[in-house]
This record gives sequence, structure tokens and C-alpha cells, in this order.
Amino acid sequence: MSKEFDLNRRQPYIDEQSFTNTIAHFRADDAIYSANLVEWRDKPYERTVALGFMAGQLWNEFQLRYTAGVALQNLAVMLPAVVQAYEREAKSGDELPEDQYFPVFTLGEPIDEYVDYLGILCAAILLHKEELVPRICSLLEGTDYDGADLIVEELLKFYLPDRPIGDEWLWDKPYGMLVEVIDCDSPVARAKAMKKYVTKWYSAMKGQAHFWGKHEKIEPDFSPYSGYWAMCSAAFTYLYDIDDTGYRDEVVYPKDLVDYARSMPRRPVRLDGGVELLRVAGGQTCPRAGNWFSPAKEDSARHFNEGEHMPSFDASEYGQTIWQWSPSV
Repeated sequence: MSKEFDLNRRQPYIDEQSFTNTIAHFRADDAIYSANLVEWRDKPYERTVALGFMAGQLWNEFQLRYTAGVALQNLAVMLPAVVQAYEREAKSGDELPEDQYFPVFTLGEPIDEYVDYLGILCAAILLHKEELVPRICSLLEGTDYDGADLIVEELLKFYLPDRPIGDEWLWDKPYGMLVEVIDCDSPVARAKAMKKYVTKWYSAMKGQAHFWGKHEKIEPDFSPYSGYWAMCSAAFTYLYDIDDTGYRDEVVYPKDLVDYARSMPRRPVRLDGGVELLRVAGGQTCPRAGNWFSPAKEDSARHFNEGEHMPSFDASEYGQTIWQWSPSV
């Protein structure tokens, strides 16, 4: 293993030989399945299954590249291809007969697909690929999981309008601890609760997630392990501007993604019709000068200058105070 690889890798379990051979394995699989897609043009179910496998492989490759230390700028370029791969699966699945249909992401058991969906959504947020958020959200549209999970909705509400206000979540272990973070009413309490979540995230996956313990099965020619990352901890730390001093050196916390997200201003999401949506949690500084309002308080509309502190409101039925930029206020 080269010294450069050793210095750049973000978790200590992967080695350069396994990484290189696993990437080659992914490329070979992709070539095989791409050829099969041509043969299966008249077999929609087989095509959909193959497209799902290819999308999952590409997401695994993205995670493995992150774990191995690939530059974040390069991963930001790769992420749209991951989302597009899942969109291809979704389009193919929509053409299946009802008795053969299956959703792109099954957020119920096992927990792995739930973790994957949150991981992709959080990656888009942290890499400032905000334009991908509506597309990632669309992957759940029309399924039983659309609007069904509080964690997903807490992330989406920063970027999309008219999302439901949920009070249920699909996986209490370990995500009930993340709900505690969301419900905290002070920065100090929120940082403490997040530290608890981060430190317990991986151990809570034992017996639930297929990815648990995969680092023990790494071989020179292939790694079934692509990384253990509590991606939600990073996304909420960024969105809620939590002080991560107490947990930023935990091995599952992707601290450089948080630093990357914080290094540049939030960008609005462009919705259908050209409308731009930009939302910021109360307690943070204003990312763009203009008119803002918060549904957490009546008659809250006012002008903020860039860099100005945006207040939070107590006793809000919405929980976390969210400010929304509006050129029309």
C-alpha cells in the first residue's frame, strides 16, 4: 500500500490492493450487465432487476471511493450519475405490470436500503448538489414510503415545499436517537444528543444491517465493505449548524463532508416553473440578502442582509425554526 493511499483513506480498513481490484470488479460487472440489457430489451422485469443492481453497484463504488480518500470535488461530479442510474431503474419499473412492480428503495426491512437512500440524499446536500434533491425525492413518489419517515422529511423540508409534517419514523434503532437531536431546544443539548447518536450508530446496526462487519471479510481481490458512514449526522450537523467538536473525530462521522458543505454558501433549489427555493434553520447566518419568512411564526416576514443572524422562535408547532427566502415577500 502506497503512503499516499494510506494518508488519504478516510477509514483504516480498506487497503489499496483491495480498493483497486474492487473498482475493477465493479467495472467488469457493469460491462456484463450493460450487454445483458441489450439482450433483455423484451424482458422488462429482468431489465429492471439488472438496472437496480447496476445502480446499487454504482452507489457502492461512490461510497468506496469516498472511503478510500477520493477528492470531494470528484465525488460531486460522480453523484449525478448515481442518481441517474436509480432513475433508469425507476423508469423501467414504472413500465412493469402491477404484480411485478417493486419500488426502487424499499425502506422497510432490511435497513440497508433505508441507509442507502438517506446516504444518497445526504451526499447531495453535503456536496452542494442541491439540484439533485428533487430527483432523489422523486424516487419515492408513488410508493408507500413517500412522506412516511420523519428523518427523510426533516431533510427534504430544507429544499422542497409542501412536505408533510411527520411524527413517525421507520427505524427507531438507531434513528430514534437522531429524532432526539431534531427535538432538542438548545445548541448545547443538540450537540450532546448528536454525539450520542454518532457514537452508537454503528453498534446499533448489528443484527439489522447486512453491511455490518463487512470490513472483516475484505480480501485482496474484493472488498464487500465500502465504508461505515453516519451520513445523517453530517447532514443535520450542517443544516442545523451544530458544533461538532465533541464527535468530529469519530470514525463513522464524515467530517470533511461537513467542512466542505460549510465552506460555501447554500444554493437554492430550482423547482418546476423556475421558482427558486432556499431554506435555512434558525440560529444560522443569512446566506443571501433579501426577504425571508418563517412558517413557525405569523407575520415573520422581514429583510435580512447576508451574514445577519436569523433568529429561532420558541414554542413552535413546527419544531425547528426554518426561514425561507422569498423575492415576493
